[in-house]
Amino acid sequence: MADAYQVVLGMVAVSIIVLVPIGFVVAYDALAGRWDKRLRGVKARFGEGVEHRRNVRALRRQQGTSLEKLATDLRRLRVAVSTDAHRSAAHQMGNRLAYDRVLMQICAMLDIEHDLDTELSGLDRDIERIRVEAELERAGVVLSDRRYGQAA
Repeated sequence: MADAYQVVLGMVAVSIIVLVPIGFVVAYDALAGRWDKRLRGVKARFGEGVEHRRNVRALRRQQGTSLEKLATDLRRLRVAVSTDAHRSAAHQMGNRLAYDRVLMQICAMLDIEHDLDTELSGLDRDIERIRVEAELERAGVVLSDRRYGQAA
């Protein structure tokens, strides 16, 4: 029977016979640049994970009104503005001012440029509202009912 010393020497010899060639192949592949693409992919996935965790933490610490609530308010006010033709001028103006304020809040949250806080009036203000609504739609904010325009 073999003693412990011979068993240890045998294990060392086998590990050298197996690990040395693998080490040479790994070193050669690393020097030849065969792992560059894979390492960049791993680094990118790691970076995405870090960014995702940072965004989740920011959402948990979020204060104030959420984007979803503002989008809901915007849709509600959009309906109010489009159906208030029979209301008084003061009521119509209040709806439009509230609509513009919510538009500006959402633009501030999404870093979208707008001129709604300037002294625009009339047709120029309406055109700016339409432009800002289009930018919000491009950013993913749903402003109208998704069923609108679809077959029943």
